[in-house]
Amino acid sequence: MANRVLIGNRSTGGYGVYVSQNGENVLNTTNALQFDSRMGASLIVHSFAQGTITPAQVNVSITHNLGYNPLFAVRWNTVNEISGGVATKVYTPVQSTGEFIEMEDGGDEIESEGDINFGMFTRHANTNTIQIENAFIAGGDLDTLTEPTLYYAIVIFHEADFTGGIGL
Repeated sequence: MANRVLIGNRSTGGYGVYVSQNGENVLNTTNALQFDSRMGASLIVHSFAQGTITPAQVNVSITHNLGYNPLFAVRWNTVNEISGGVATKVYTPVQSTGEFIEMEDGGDEIESEGDINFGMFTRHANTNTIQIENAFIAGGDLDTLTEPTLYYAIVIFHEADFTGGIGL
């Protein structure tokens, strides 16, 4: 049977109260602990993923199989915010919508109008899946606008979602 609970000095972490995952030895596990008193308000990571969403895909589904809606954190960017394989800027999930009407110099309206949606958003598709959606869509006379591929990273925690699906 593995040592699961330690009150005292853990060679890798100092003094505290430690509880390992089932079947793990608290003295030498390198996996996440079930409880670590040094992390009073810490979140336990269940899983993480990263990838891309092309305009043709529209969305991706991340399966966690927890059976409830877990807390998650998502960040995204476009290829313009990546340098040397590392993100230089990231954004939280957000979706915005705009409308446009093109005007001539004299103030007369040109027969050109439409919508632009941009950003990305997330939602719990069900109690086992989180969906990430590419919200860049152009309509009207902007149909030729290039809709970007989005790069995303998501961390899924064991804690139940207290944000109403917004995430961190």
